[in-house]
Amino acid sequence: MDSVVVRKVWKENLVEEFELVKVALRSHRTVSIDTEFPGVVYRPANVDGHDLGKLPPNWNYQVIRDNVNSTNIIQLGLALCDDKGCLPDFGTECQYVWEFNFKDFDVYNDLQNPESIELLERQGIDFDKNLKEGIESADFAALILESGLLGNHHSAFTWVTFHGAYDIAHLMKILIRRPLPYDLTEFMIMVQSIFGKRLFDLKHMMKFCDGLYGGLEKVANALGVQRLAGKSHQAGSDTLLTLQTFKKFLDVYFKEQNNGGLGVRHNGHLLTKMQLNLNIAGLKMINPHQLNSAGLKMIYPFSHGFHVINLNLCRQTSAICN
Repeated sequence: MDSVVVRKVWKENLVEEFELVKVALRSHRTVSIDTEFPGVVYRPANVDGHDLGKLPPNWNYQVIRDNVNSTNIIQLGLALCDDKGCLPDFGTECQYVWEFNFKDFDVYNDLQNPESIELLERQGIDFDKNLKEGIESADFAALILESGLLGNHHSAFTWVTFHGAYDIAHLMKILIRRPLPYDLTEFMIMVQSIFGKRLFDLKHMMKFCDGLYGGLEKVANALGVQRLAGKSHQAGSDTLLTLQTFKKFLDVYFKEQNNGGLGVRHNGHLLTKMQLNLNIAGLKMINPHQLNSAGLKMIYPFSHGFHVINLNLCRQTSAICN
């Protein structure tokens, strides 16, 4: 792969960069996103952080919703690739991904997890610059909706995330310009309406494949994928690594067979024609009629039923909230 450049997007070049995005979207139909935000500030009392994913989907959604509604996005990374796995190059010797820097988050006044903020500062995020030169999320929302990337139920785009709960939720909040809905069912309907039916979360998919576990960096290393640009916990770099890792994951665990179908190499899991695979920290939406040959029924979240449950949430100001 040619050298990759992360295009830094600020208020002054936002419109210009979206013109390039629109050009790339004509031929690049796989989309990866990643966000940076001020961390998790609320979590259920008496529930260990490692056990959050084991909560029922509607409980999990309440945790995600309350955190996203209480915090503001800092960065969003966007990476696009074509059917050959190539990023846009615009006729140059480099390939490109985007990193959008927002001014919504005020490090001096807004709700935040101090440990998350310290980590982002160590990785090079300049919160003062974001406040001064960053993008108004309303301007970003208008341009991304105008681009044709979103809002088509039968979208031709395939979306890729890694543990994408907060990524999807933060993007959703700035698109709808209001707090996330209380009800999980309404949220999932909105997700499908805005992103279409091809939305994959690699963190969920890899659970069905031997030998893969851990965070993005660990999974990338296990698959022999190297970070090509930037640092971890920078949205442009992480979205690129997510896309690279997803591509390698398909190559290792799914192989093209002679009959032209996407054959399954591991445990008989079927990827082709799967309508929607969305696992956002325990929220799973997959075509309920799709069974793999290993006899594992994919989980459809609405089968759990949705009851109004008031979680006892507490403010998280450190890694552990007692």
